[in-house]
Amino acid sequence: MLKKILVSLGIALMIGFSGVQAQEIITETKVDYYLPYPGILPDHPLYWLKMVRDRVQLWLTTDSLQRAEKLLLYADKRLGAGWALVEGNKPGLGITTLTKAEKYLEQAVNLAQKLGEGEAEVKFKAKLAKAIKKHEEVLNLIEGKTEPNQLLEEVEVRVDFGDEEEAVELVEAKTAYEALQAAAENRNWLIQVKNYDFGSLVEAINGQKNTSDKAWIYFINGQAATQAADKQELKAGDVVEWKYEKPIY
Repeated sequence: MLKKILVSLGIALMIGFSGVQAQEIITETKVDYYLPYPGILPDHPLYWLKMVRDRVQLWLTTDSLQRAEKLLLYADKRLGAGWALVEGNKPGLGITTLTKAEKYLEQAVNLAQKLGEGEAEVKFKAKLAKAIKKHEEVLNLIEGKTEPNQLLEEVEVRVDFGDEEEAVELVEAKTAYEALQAAAENRNWLIQVKNYDFGSLVEAINGQKNTSDKAWIYFINGQAATQAADKQELKAGDVVEWKYEKPIY
């Protein structure tokens, strides 16, 4: 999966950011570029609040330069978060977060192409060029430290909201909860959880909360799960289904 991210970064970003800069991205290995502190990580139960804040701030930012700067900030923070997750032995969620980082970076590059040549714009483009190099450096570093057997093959996640069409995602994850988190990152869903002694319980997915009538229940390969989602380990090819339905007591 890291190779896919690197290929995507190399093609989408280098082509989008022209000649000399692209050549520098290929040849430079040490980059003097500061990555901001990522804050709470995607495995934290309150991470969804951070996602809400980021979306609201981005939606309220209409100036093109300021929006590009914010996109770059989100990309850099998620790069750091993904790196920390991989180092913390959560490669599935880490790689999903890294993928999100490169999506934000690509958006920043696309927006930068439309900026003018004022002093602030030129300064930002120079910073962005260095950021691209840093992202590639970190991805290469993570790939070098990651053992192939640490990462799972793709698993399928299905989320059935009841009245709505079922959503299907292919992700990489170690547990059923990481698989849901990965799908949520791809779909920009918000997840709320509560932590108990037995593990993490999903309280809401994208605004649909557990009630006395309906709750989020998950299945592995068609069989109802028997433990908390963050404790349920997956193997390559598993199908994880999350259904919003009447609880079985």
